[in-house]
Amino acid sequence: MTVTKLERQKRRKSRWSVFVDGEFAFGLDETDLLYYKLKEGDEISPQRFEYIRDQVVLVKAGQKALDFLSLRPRTVMEVEKKLSEDYAPDITSRVMDMLFEYKYLDDGSYAVEYVKERIKAGYGPLKIEWELRGRGVCQDLIDAALEQITESYMHSSATVALNAKYKKKPEMDEKEKSRAFSYLLRRGFGSEMAISAVTSYKLQVTSEVFESDVSTLRHTEQ
Repeated sequence: MTVTKLERQKRRKSRWSVFVDGEFAFGLDETDLLYYKLKEGDEISPQRFEYIRDQVVLVKAGQKALDFLSLRPRTVMEVEKKLSEDYAPDITSRVMDMLFEYKYLDDGSYAVEYVKERIKAGYGPLKIEWELRGRGVCQDLIDAALEQITESYMHSSATVALNAKYKKKPEMDEKEKSRAFSYLLRRGFGSEMAISAVTSYKLQVTSEVFESDVSTLRHTEQ
């Protein structure tokens, strides 16, 4: 086995791509590259190659994934994409297997929590579905998460959106209602829900909007 090429990465100048026998083997931080004294044209034994790959590259890839997950929950696709920026497919696959084994990744649970947060923030199911798709969550898990949300809770979400948009307007004229309807459509609510929310709209204190529906949602979860 021969180190045939060392190439500084364009996106991260402190990392180097290491090629062995003409193929990309792994990426290393510059400090590790210097520590293991890898140079173009040098022979590298299978044992040393595996040690660097398993004890240095794999460990750092795992830490990168955990650091990424510590910032906020992530989907499978997001973590896989993040790892693939710096690591070869085999390293990425092994880290993903570890994350699954220890239950660090669960797109089903992610979808449920994401739906709750976005609904409470005043977004409708159509936009939420689109966002989850963009994060790589499969349709079955998206549908299951959205099914937990009651119609009344969805109506409260639309009211939250209207409160934030029209907080200085206790009542709206017909022109403003038309604009409010379009606004709710852009937020991801269906036309029937948008019409219902605009028609029944009265300015409310945002923190009170969900109180009557939280117990219903909790009951659904149980």
